[in-house]
Amino acid sequence: MATNDKNTPGPIVVIAIAVIALMIIFYFILLMYFPNLFESLDIGKVKAVK
Repeated sequence: MATNDKNTPGPIVVIAIAVIALMIIFYFILLMYFPNLFESLDIGKVKAVK
């Protein structure tokens, strides 16, 4: 008598979440092996206005 109508996300949503998770893991792997790679990036420090 119980119905099996589960609210499951579509395949595009699942793929998008998996890609975001893989990008985060890939970023931390790059940080481990190449720590100097991200030192030159601008981190948005506040500069004095003249």
